[in-house]
Amino acid sequence: MSNFENGKKSKLAELKNNPVKVMALIYPYILVIGVGIGLFYLAKVNDIQKQTLPPVLKDSLAQVPGDLNVELPKTVPQADVMALSQPSDSLVAAGKALFNTNCVSCHGVNGKGDGVAAAALKPSPRNFTSKDGWINGPKISGIFKTLSEGIKGSAMVAFDTFTPQQKFALAQYIRAAFVPNPPQDAKEELTELSQTYHLSQEQKSPGQIPIADAMVLVNRDAGAKYQKIMDALNMINKNSNDNGAAIFNKITSDKIKALTMLSSTDEWKNNEQTFVDLIVDELNEAGFNDKVHELSNSEWDSFYNYISKVL
Repeated sequence: MSNFENGKKSKLAELKNNPVKVMALIYPYILVIGVGIGLFYLAKVNDIQKQTLPPVLKDSLAQVPGDLNVELPKTVPQADVMALSQPSDSLVAAGKALFNTNCVSCHGVNGKGDGVAAAALKPSPRNFTSKDGWINGPKISGIFKTLSEGIKGSAMVAFDTFTPQQKFALAQYIRAAFVPNPPQDAKEELTELSQTYHLSQEQKSPGQIPIADAMVLVNRDAGAKYQKIMDALNMINKNSNDNGAAIFNKITSDKIKALTMLSSTDEWKNNEQTFVDLIVDELNEAGFNDKVHELSNSEWDSFYNYISKVL
């Protein structure tokens, strides 16, 4: 081995055994890097100070709505698009009532987009008296689409609870009261509208209940399921000498997860093979382990009968 290599090894050994010396060697480099970062910051400090965070704009789509009203499930009859596309006194009157209840706060009494809530909304609500800037256009079909789908990126949400007749009525009032020389829909456009929203078919509405009531039901249901699972677990622990309980303890890695999975459906309770397939297919994700594959047919029978009684 050359003197150079011997000297190199000697230096490395010396550095390894003396970490303080190592720090002394690399410290100047750390200092230079630190000074460089500091100088860069000082050079840019004016620019940094000039940069300000953009103002937090109020999300007009994140307004907290009032609680829902109780609405029973209902069936909405088919809509005669061709008839509803023609203005009538009754349609316009119905549309005016809907507008005053649902639209005035944003669009204003005169439809100019200057309602009491308009100042807080970006972009501003539609000015119906202007011909400019319409997203879907002022035709019956365009207004119906807006009412059905809303306008993405704005405070204009979809009016899902409105029936097709109500949407046509509102469109007729807006056109009659605010839109100058409103354009007419071609027959083809109305036909396409009917096909797009299935207006020639009877529609079913599932209904709704207040959010607070729904949460009570959800919590009550969750609480009942939790109690059921805990009761089953207590029974299994008490009957640990029972063959079915022993099998359960043997093939589970997470007892609560396994019981939760089994209690989430009743399909397996009428068919042992469905029960077996459910456990084997889910296995680790459902809290069971690979010892499931070691069970004999008689053990599956015992386990199935036992769990059917527990849950």
